[in-house]
Amino acid sequence: MKLAHRCSVFLLLFLLCAPGLVHAEKRYISDILIVSLRDMGTASGEVIAYLKSGDLLEVLQENEEGFLFVKTADGRQGWVQKKYTIDEKPKDLIIADLEKEVASLTSRLGAAAQQQDDLKASLQALQDTVRDKEAKILELNSQVATLTSSGQDAEEKYQALRQQSQDVEEIVRERDALQARLKTAEEETERLRVVNAELVQRDRLFWFLAGFGVFLAGWIMGKIFRRQRRSGLSL
Repeated sequence: MKLAHRCSVFLLLFLLCAPGLVHAEKRYISDILIVSLRDMGTASGEVIAYLKSGDLLEVLQENEEGFLFVKTADGRQGWVQKKYTIDEKPKDLIIADLEKEVASLTSRLGAAAQQQDDLKASLQALQDTVRDKEAKILELNSQVATLTSSGQDAEEKYQALRQQSQDVEEIVRERDALQARLKTAEEETERLRVVNAELVQRDRLFWFLAGFGVFLAGWIMGKIFRRQRRSGLSL
């Protein structure tokens, strides 16, 4: 038992102190690149796959030559140069996420508008019913006034009038509840419109930054190629 305990402690210390190990770090292939995934952590390693900008990598290990041992989203493992990776989500992925969020908000906005229309229709129907009931009450009041001497007939008319009055009170309460729900739906619709407008503005800004990044990368690579060409000609 003591030997097993000592072995466990030694193994734990080794894992904690071993150089070049990175635990579950997430990185992405940087913008405007196609990067080789190699079977060894050197530039001479055989290429086993090609990774494109935005591919998500799980970092398993790092060596002194500047290579990362990674696992791709589809389960492949190999080495890539760390300088071609970044620890933040690329702009094109951020833009795609924003576009999805805008689409989701647009859908919710449409649903809220439909709910608002439905509530308006229900409210209109209740208001029509209230008007009909009120007209019926006026008619019954008139009949009661002319039948006060009719005994049983008058009593029946009166009871019918009371029942109609109770129905109207219930309908009025339901109408008031629908009006409150309609107001809430209108406020939610306006809030979603504001959020949607903000997201569209952010989406346009990211597209501008992404385009400028492509232009800047092309300009830098052009200067590098011209410098290398002049250097080759001078040799």
